Amino acid sequence: MFCSQCNTTAEARTTTLNEELGQVEYIFSDKTGTLTQNIMSFNKCSINGQTYGEASDPLGPQPKKLDFTPFNPLADPDFCFYDDTLLESVKAQSPDEGALVTAARNFGFVFRSRTPGTVTTTEMGRPVTYTLLAILDFNNIRKRMSVIVRNPEGRIRLYCKGADIVLFERLHPCNQELMSITSDHLNEYAADGLRTLVLAYRDLEEDEWESWSESHHCANKATSYREDRLAAAYEEIEQDMMLLGATAIEDKLQEGVPETIAILSLANIKLWVLTGDKQGHSSELLQAYKLTSPCPMRARERMTELSQTRDEGNGRWAFAGNRRKEEAEGEGTRGGGKQLHCPPPPSFSSLVDDISGDFALVVNGHSLAHALEGDMEMEFVSTACACKAVICCRVTPLQKAQVVELIKKHKKAVTLADRRRRQ
Repeated sequence: MFCSQCNTTAEARTTTLNEELGQVEYIFSDKTGTLTQNIMSFNKCSINGQTYGEASDPLGPQPKKLDFTPFNPLADPDFCFYDDTLLESVKAQSPDEGALVTAARNFGFVFRSRTPGTVTTTEMGRPVTYTLLAILDFNNIRKRMSVIVRNPEGRIRLYCKGADIVLFERLHPCNQELMSITSDHLNEYAADGLRTLVLAYRDLEEDEWESWSESHHCANKATSYREDRLAAAYEEIEQDMMLLGATAIEDKLQEGVPETIAILSLANIKLWVLTGDKQGHSSELLQAYKLTSPCPMRARERMTELSQTRDEGNGRWAFAGNRRKEEAEGEGTRGGGKQLHCPPPPSFSSLVDDISGDFALVVNGHSLAHALEGDMEMEFVSTACACKAVICCRVTPLQKAQVVELIKKHKKAVTLADRRRRQ
């Protein structure tokens, strides 16, 4: 094994794991940084209901070449180059944030420096210093983070970025129309395999800020239930926000991912992808699973719907690709897409036999929470193990670990997962 790009060969550091590795039946993998290159690049954005960054049409009007002759008469107008080494490099804790800062620089808003109490930028050539008042940290439960700053004019404003499912719930009611348009843009970005973030803001009055700052300070200094008190303080201020738009960042799959999945399949090893990305990103992963035929047989389950109706015996399973199922409008989907529904079969084993084949099971974190309930475990395991591909979207680290433990418990199989999914 040899990597030509890195000029590095594979090195065996131990021989004690070979016997156990040869018995692996299930591999549980994250997407970002594991299946993808973890090289983030700003690709598209939606601002005030207008989307930017669509792929250029080769048959449409082409951008004009820049003419540098007014600045340098000796310059060749047909000669141009781009060297990113001439630009200042950005070191960020998160690759996503690095991509956003780089994109802002390209648009004329340059990050200059950061101190514990200030942030200095250059906005269209004009230096601006903001006073950093508070940072509302990100975690996997909040799925968002915010900062509160005071601009040079004295205005206090909260800026928030995070997942659409949590920010849309905290917008001011006047944003309904803009939210609908932005949601459509987000679905388009997700279908292209792009990582999305929603951005919003809220202006704060001085007395409102002082009152909240005092409660936040008390919560931060609390010796008991500190995390709960901070979460309550964050929830209080992150309300009635105004929608700014959304960003879309590209993180391509690594080379050889489809081939690797195919080889694992030949060895009867199943790869389950457990990711925090949107459910719309599953289309890109299904391509890696070679499930992109003109009429792919996919199983898109809705465990929430099933859990609410399973006691009455009229739960609905949404499995695409079976001609015997009647087509009906899919409920609970903003895109208004079609889904295929049927009443549950007489026995669960017949359902599993019916879906065996080149199906893919795509489940989101909210539905997975119902699937992991005690009375649903076996049904979820049987359904998932009958599918060729299993993709769990918008799941938390705890849910990832629960899925791994569930398979180890019911299948008695040797599994391979990194540390984050074993804990």
